[in-house]
Amino acid sequence: MTSKTSKAEGKSRVVDDQDAYLEQVHQEVRLVRMMNAPVLLTWWLLVINIAFWLAAKFYGMWLGDEGLASPFFNAEQLTFFTGMKVNEFIEAGQWWRLISSQFVHLDAMHILFNAYGIYILGRFIERCYGLRRMLVIYLASGTVGSLASFLTNPVPAGGASGAVYGLVGALMVFGFKYRKSLPPNLSKALTMGLVPWVVLSLAIGFIEAIPMDNAAHIGGLVTGAAIAWVMASRFRQRDKNWTDKAIWTLTVVCVLALVWTLAGWSGEATQCLGGVDAYGECYPELVGEIESLRE
Repeated sequence: MTSKTSKAEGKSRVVDDQDAYLEQVHQEVRLVRMMNAPVLLTWWLLVINIAFWLAAKFYGMWLGDEGLASPFFNAEQLTFFTGMKVNEFIEAGQWWRLISSQFVHLDAMHILFNAYGIYILGRFIERCYGLRRMLVIYLASGTVGSLASFLTNPVPAGGASGAVYGLVGALMVFGFKYRKSLPPNLSKALTMGLVPWVVLSLAIGFIEAIPMDNAAHIGGLVTGAAIAWVMASRFRQRDKNWTDKAIWTLTVVCVLALVWTLAGWSGEATQCLGGVDAYGECYPELVGEIESLRE
């Protein structure tokens, strides 16, 4: 009796080991397929952000006889004042600036660092969650980051760093949620491996001499992590549930928000970037800083 029981238990363990091995193989195959998926949205975000920065830089240099110039602001900063997070304009009703400010980069290093973050993190997140979920994570993180900056930081600001931190938060949650299915080294790299970078970068942001908007960074980080926590990934076979319907709804909301932002920003730019005089009428507080407006 004992011999038969031992044989039965041995066969059961073999079957369990085979099932576990097959499941591991299936997970690795899904991971490989997922990592080879196209990343259309990431490339579009890179193109849009870089194109906006180049357009603002060169248009600001050419505007008027001498271009927009200031001892304290460069050409793209003055041009991008049309879409930056400027608290008094937002309080006056230009809430679309909370979104447009995500596409505003204020110098070459600014666009370089954020574009690199989008390129590295965006490709992974888009492959893990798909285009629609990536759009929701990116835009929601950037918008909440801008809102956090609006509530705590009176200085005009802009940049995609809130959205980029949102991608970091989503990446860490992905590594933690699927830690039992992912290769151990990958899971550790996405969780504990990112902790020192997050802590160090946020700590640097608290140094007053460095112009970093930590409110936007923290707001984006928390938002990206929260969204990824409730969303299913491509890595697991998903059942249709309320989150899938919610993602479709949020995708439509994101697209409408972008259209609304484009309408508001283009209207502001058309009114204020028609010439140096028009710029001075829109932003009289900057007139004293702009050399080309001085007599």
